[in-house]
Amino acid sequence: MKILFVSATATEILPLMGFLDKSAIKKDENFYSFHQNDIYILITGPGLMSMTFAMTQFGSLNKIDLAINIGIAGTFDPDCTLGSVYNVYRDRIADLGAEFPDGSFQDIFEMKLTDKDEFPFKDGWVYSNSKTDVFHDLPKVSGVTVNMVSGNLSTIEKIKIKYRPDIESMEGAGFFYVCNLLHIPCLQIRSISNYIEPRNKANWKINDAVKNLNDTLIQFLADDYLNENA
Repeated sequence: MKILFVSATATEILPLMGFLDKSAIKKDENFYSFHQNDIYILITGPGLMSMTFAMTQFGSLNKIDLAINIGIAGTFDPDCTLGSVYNVYRDRIADLGAEFPDGSFQDIFEMKLTDKDEFPFKDGWVYSNSKTDVFHDLPKVSGVTVNMVSGNLSTIEKIKIKYRPDIESMEGAGFFYVCNLLHIPCLQIRSISNYIEPRNKANWKINDAVKNLNDTLIQFLADDYLNENA
């Protein structure tokens, strides 16, 4: 199989790359052979624009059997344990639309600018399309993608009420969007670094989230799930 791991930043994927440097055959920069699988690493840069461009470029030039977007995320669930790892089964952009004088918000689907069910959307959401459920043991969650990370109560409550998401990232919907349009099987795996609350990075557990995320991915490769589920 040809597997692509996609991360917005190097920090979020460094432990996995370290594992591959030691355990796989390095064929080129960010390209490895491991257990008869070709493993590619793509670091896109943060945000929707960077993710969309990098995935479109890479996916148009390379045949990929499975693309996996990995990274940290914030959670809307106060009962979630920081550092937990999840399988994001659907995502959507939460801040693309129009704000009105009364503070209300309409997204592009409510504004009738785009059909909420026009491919690759389903009721405004974009979904994981992989038929290979290699992370079936991870809890599945619903995500939203934003350009501005939510950091005040008003914004947080509006998003929670409107979309009822579990997690928030800055790239997930763009990743699913491109993969669906290019017909690339895709998964999104996220670990929780922080609660979505009035912004206070002192409360964040980035190191724990990165470690747990990469431990999950390394175990996935070490157990040879790719060949078992090919």
